[in-house]
Amino acid sequence: MLSPRRKAALIAGAVFLVLGGVAIHASPMSAQVLEERLQSAADDALYAMRADEWARVEMNGQSATLSGLAPSRQARDSALQAVATASWAGGVVAGGVTEVVDQTRLPGEAESFALRLDLTGGRMHLDGLIPDAETGERLADLAREQSSGRVDVHFRLAPGAAPAGWEPMVTEVIRALGQLDAGAGLVTRDRAALTGLAPSSAAARDVRRQVLDAPAGFQSAALVRADGESYQAELTDAGLCELLIRGALGRRPIAFAPGRNGLTADSRAALRRAGEVYAACVGAGDLIIAVRADEPGDEGAGLALLRGEAAADAMAEAGVERTHFLAEAAPLGAQDALQFRLTPRPDPEPMTAELEEEQG
Repeated sequence: MLSPRRKAALIAGAVFLVLGGVAIHASPMSAQVLEERLQSAADDALYAMRADEWARVEMNGQSATLSGLAPSRQARDSALQAVATASWAGGVVAGGVTEVVDQTRLPGEAESFALRLDLTGGRMHLDGLIPDAETGERLADLAREQSSGRVDVHFRLAPGAAPAGWEPMVTEVIRALGQLDAGAGLVTRDRAALTGLAPSSAAARDVRRQVLDAPAGFQSAALVRADGESYQAELTDAGLCELLIRGALGRRPIAFAPGRNGLTADSRAALRRAGEVYAACVGAGDLIIAVRADEPGDEGAGLALLRGEAAADAMAEAGVERTHFLAEAAPLGAQDALQFRLTPRPDPEPMTAELEEEQG
């Protein structure tokens, strides 16, 4: 028979468990109530900026997933920031949004199906579209294997957009990156391009052979060299060359001084690297550099044009004739702040009979 003291202890323990359960499931900080509060706050944040017209947010605990077709990169970044700060900031204890998973898409992304892979400082970065979560896990695991676990992953889903051979192509690019000291690879629906610095001439040759052995339906190129060497290739495919130039520019955007056309030191160095890549692609055509205007009107277009000329000057420092570069001003609101595209160089006009006689 239980003593009165033990009975009291058991009753107190039972009451404590009941009250604890009520606190967990019914208090303002319970998991369910917290998720509902964060969901409501995130929905309200999207509605306030009219992003609810294209974006959808779903809470899983304190983790938010944002999806939808964003009208622009700026709109996507603003929506991500709005969701991240929809409730007070903080970790698990503070009760705020702890992470925002970006599964949004931009116009045209599903068609190009671009995935970017970078190796900097021994760390591998994977950023872009994947067909499904399972494929993403396989690629992320391989990247961890190739970089001793030092991987950053930023995938977005585009179900059904990957063509046959896409995953094997990406797999080869990841393995090739793992053999470099630094580099960048880009893979689209039908092209793969890799540029970077190898630890030796032999390693550079191995990586080039590896990437050039592309699956059916893919065109590929690799501009890889050892320190102090030049790229051993001449390319004429404009699509591959544009990918290589984007890869050589690095992950950081090219930056100009506010209201001026002066380049930061890092941006000038990145443009020079891109110029070295373009030197192997001169046969593909002249390079148009289009810079987005920051302000409407002639003043904004004029500054954008000057910035394009400054970017061209920096790329020409790699040894390319300045006449191969053309600067343009992209309109205010253009999707990309800086665009590079190749255009065929016009054939020289045929010499007239009169001119032939003069030169004869």
